[in-house]
Amino acid sequence: MSPISTEALSPSIDHLISKRSKSRTFRHFGLADLEGAPADFKPHPKPLSLSFGKPNEQYFPIDKITVDVDNYPFQKTLFPNDILEGNSITIQRNGESLQEIGIDEALQYGEVNGLPAFRDFLLKFTEKVNKPNYHDWDLIPTNGSGDGLNKAADAILDPNDVILLEEFTFIPFTNAIRNVGAIPVPTKLNFDKGGDFNVEYLQDLLENWHQLNPNLKKPKALYLIPTCQNPTGLTHSYQTREKIYELAQIHDFIIIEDDPYGYLTLPPVSKPDLANIKDFDISVDEYLANHLNHSYLKLDTHGRVLRLETLSKVFAPGLRLGFIVGHSNVIKSIRGYSNIVTRAPSGTSQLIFTNIVTKKFGGVDGYLQWILKMRLAYIHRRNVLIHSIITSKAYESNYLSIINCDSGMFAGIKLNFPQGTDNVEKLKLLNFKFLQYGVNVVLGFKMAVDLDFSHSNANFLRICFAAAENDLELQEAGSRLSNAVFEFFQNDLQF
Repeated sequence: MSPISTEALSPSIDHLISKRSKSRTFRHFGLADLEGAPADFKPHPKPLSLSFGKPNEQYFPIDKITVDVDNYPFQKTLFPNDILEGNSITIQRNGESLQEIGIDEALQYGEVNGLPAFRDFLLKFTEKVNKPNYHDWDLIPTNGSGDGLNKAADAILDPNDVILLEEFTFIPFTNAIRNVGAIPVPTKLNFDKGGDFNVEYLQDLLENWHQLNPNLKKPKALYLIPTCQNPTGLTHSYQTREKIYELAQIHDFIIIEDDPYGYLTLPPVSKPDLANIKDFDISVDEYLANHLNHSYLKLDTHGRVLRLETLSKVFAPGLRLGFIVGHSNVIKSIRGYSNIVTRAPSGTSQLIFTNIVTKKFGGVDGYLQWILKMRLAYIHRRNVLIHSIITSKAYESNYLSIINCDSGMFAGIKLNFPQGTDNVEKLKLLNFKFLQYGVNVVLGFKMAVDLDFSHSNANFLRICFAAAENDLELQEAGSRLSNAVFEFFQNDLQF
């Protein structure tokens, strides 16, 4: 199945694809070469293969797999009244429909495009949720977002190319940037009034690039985490997204949109109330129309947005499944790289995900309903942790404040140090207090692209409400964090 759209073809963006990627070739010994065939040559309609080294499926020792599926996340603790009997699926050696994957397919060598049923789901999901605004788009599965980021860097960046990043970001991506010889340059975030990306700074930077950075090429790409920005928790407003895309058009750069948390949109923090948690439940139509933040893809008319998706945050990270959506020529480049470095994602992972979504959830809408169930669990757990912090002495004393926690699994916590404080040194010292109290956090400065550039904004922590075992752990963690901060400030910022 190919993407179907009535939108116009996008202008060429081939000049933004890396030279490395364009020059890459792929050879294989088993592909039939029909060039120079005799005029009266006709290939046999049903050839018998003695070429590929594919073991017959009967060699595979697994005949069927039975999977018990929870109806909700945290089924036994948060939603014990919603346990369904007979909530299992059986996966047969041969798929029972075109929408399912059989064990014979999953355990066989696979194509980089993904198994047909998995790819079909990804296309339908993208069509429904984040369809680009032009015709010639495509997608390719990945082995999770980390793999996708590496492939995005390879497809776009050549040595000495410049890529802009939010000043605090998912730092492992800078490893992929440097691996291809490109140069990461930070841009500013705005932490005031709820926070957002600082578009004014970006515009000034781009308009005066050659004066400000005479020895650097003009940026070729901008890497963004637009919803629940990691590590700050900030989310781009729709107006910000429009302005950034407009700047991408004017200054001719690619937007790499990394959105692992975007589907987990959360209402304002409230007192935890597990008995009434379903009051926050919404329909798929309501979610798509009024709650889900727009992807940059939906603004894209020129194929200059490369969106990275992952199933890690709303299904399971160990499956190592994700996908990239973008201009077909960029996806073609990524496909060529995939053929060399990773080949296809795990067939077993595609098998588990696709068959659960198809046979138990009911396809795209059912998967979206699962995401909404995940959302309910995240709402409750976020409320438990944040409520324990905002009812503390540290919060009441204005020693700390919440930057943002309206989506995803992270919250940014700002430490309200006095003006002129060395943020980095005090955070390092405060961290010993956290460790003494028995709570682990991420110090904001450790996720700075350039610490000199961001030193004045580095007075924050990243905390996560996804991993704790239960509500008691979340409450205790919030209490330990708050008490450590309170004691630190009471001691005049000394240990």
